[in-house]
Amino acid sequence: MFRAPRAFGASRPVLPPDTAAALPTAFSELDGWLAARVLSSGRTTLPPERAAALDRAAGGQARRRASARPHLPGLDRVSAAFGLDEPERDLLLAAALVEARPEAARLIAVMGEPGPSRRMVLGQLAALGLEPADFLARLRPDAPIVDFGLVALKGDGPLVTRELAVPADVAAEVLGLRGASALPLRILGDEDRSCPLPPAIADRVAALIRMLALHEGPGAPFIIVTGAVDSGRRDIARRVAVALRPVAVEAPLADLAEPERQVAFRRTVRMNDATAILGDPQDAEGARPGAVLRGLDGPVIVIAPAGTFATVAARFDRAAIPIDVPRSGVAERAELWRQAIPSVVPEDHARIAERFAFGRAGIGRALRLAVTSARIQGRKVPDGDDLLNACDQLRTAQFNGSAQRMTCTFRREDIVLRRETEAELDLAIAWARHGSRLFAQDGPGGALKVGHGLACLFSGPPGTGKTMAAQIVAGEVDYALYRIDLSRVIDKFIGESEKRLAALFDEAERSRVALFFDEADACFGKRTELRDSHDRYANITIDFLLQRLESFEGLAILATNLVGNMDDAFLRRIRVRAEFTPPGPPERRRIWDRLLPLPGARSDDIDTAILSDAFELVGGEIRNAIYTAHLLAAGEGAMLAMRHCVRGLWRELAKIGRLPDRTRLGPWQHLAADETGRSRFAGR
Repeated sequence: MFRAPRAFGASRPVLPPDTAAALPTAFSELDGWLAARVLSSGRTTLPPERAAALDRAAGGQARRRASARPHLPGLDRVSAAFGLDEPERDLLLAAALVEARPEAARLIAVMGEPGPSRRMVLGQLAALGLEPADFLARLRPDAPIVDFGLVALKGDGPLVTRELAVPADVAAEVLGLRGASALPLRILGDEDRSCPLPPAIADRVAALIRMLALHEGPGAPFIIVTGAVDSGRRDIARRVAVALRPVAVEAPLADLAEPERQVAFRRTVRMNDATAILGDPQDAEGARPGAVLRGLDGPVIVIAPAGTFATVAARFDRAAIPIDVPRSGVAERAELWRQAIPSVVPEDHARIAERFAFGRAGIGRALRLAVTSARIQGRKVPDGDDLLNACDQLRTAQFNGSAQRMTCTFRREDIVLRRETEAELDLAIAWARHGSRLFAQDGPGGALKVGHGLACLFSGPPGTGKTMAAQIVAGEVDYALYRIDLSRVIDKFIGESEKRLAALFDEAERSRVALFFDEADACFGKRTELRDSHDRYANITIDFLLQRLESFEGLAILATNLVGNMDDAFLRRIRVRAEFTPPGPPERRRIWDRLLPLPGARSDDIDTAILSDAFELVGGEIRNAIYTAHLLAAGEGAMLAMRHCVRGLWRELAKIGRLPDRTRLGPWQHLAADETGRSRFAGR
């Protein structure tokens, strides 16, 4: 069966190749029928030569041909679908001919003055033997021929002067061209029947299809498929649809807010005896479901977000059958990746499945991007890293300005910590990497019922590496890390903070990204005694955070300088708690060695023992000192040397107000005196 290009408002019919040759004869017969109707009506006064020309167009048998209506399968289908009577059929055929045939437009010119666009006007129906007055009721707004947009009255003024316009898809259907469609049609077939479904829901879908095949239940089926985006909802909708009708019309409800599109949707569904598939009703503020489905008595399938069945069913006000698609597990997603690209090792399938909750559609997009990236690098087949990078580029996290993505360039070996802190950091990485597999319902740790989420608390003075550690944890397990902007989240208005925090956690779970709460004590502080209404509502916010953090299925990292200000209830929900204390002399020496250039790229006189042993700086302060040393060396045009490091160190000590005895610098103490003198001189 030939179908239309998938676009709204196809401008003209596209003829299938096997029928193009037969159309001139068919159209000639239709022109003859139109001419015969004009001649036999007796409503026109024509000069003899014009009448003879019309008679020739009618094949010399005007009266007989006028009474013999053309047999057009397309016209029969449209008439049956919308319940048109014989006069309405004749009106629709004549108006459709004028839309498609210049010859027909010239023929109706003998009936009287056509409309400005040379379409028929309602008054010209008299020349076809039809009474215009009879159509005043047939063309009322709620009549099928108008309600479904088969014919529209264009223009102003008296009704008899208004044009009869037929949309391109209706004209194509009536005349058998079948080349235009107001909305995309999906021809359902073996691909939809055989598409694999999520295992957790496959049995229920199969049982529902068997029930529908037996026509059990009153009325046409109305089914609501709920689940996360790319969870297999569309595959399920099409699997059910193909068991009901051979054709489906799919459209997001948000695209049907305008009345013209609603009419086009309803007409396309009914004219093609199709199953209606509507998507994303939660986002369709302007579309009224009652108006979209008015006059449709066939099956309807709605695709909706997870947890919205009751809301959607109430909005459509129909008895609905629910199909809830559960969130896919790591094993299920890994199997989808294996089916899509078996050449990648199973470990990479599992690693990608743990980090990204892509379904079949998302995997297809990521695979195309990874293949392109691999070919640019001269490789025919992408590897696991190509797939991970492609997934990260396609990841969508929509926080509406409440969170900003952080660049995770640090690795585990880049940070210097005490042994106890290192152990907690390693535990956090292990939990984030393996927790979803270990503690899943069917995993080896499923009996613990601890959930998949991980909440970490990093506490300690500023500059001790808390933010760096958060980036390391996220980077080691391929999580995108987003820093929460508390100024955009905490709101003075009652209830707003909870809404924004709920949206943050929900979006992080959906997009599988990590949340970083810096200065977390501002948000996760202690509950207070109830002295006024402000205390009550502040405590409500903290209570909400306690519950949401416990149920959170992702990675949340909290950092604070003031752990004593944190509510104890939060601390009980923390799975990994790392204390970042100021580094001792051995750790400070390792930090200096890590941050300074390698030997050969720096002067041999740099003594990290002198720089680290006697001066109690944290990692962030050491980093600042080395920044200054590099700038001093660049200003001299020289290689980084001990004199630059001493001046950078002393400047940082002065900045934080901790100038010790400069004799600890040994042979370099004179540089500290010079630096101090300069600073004092600059301050005067």
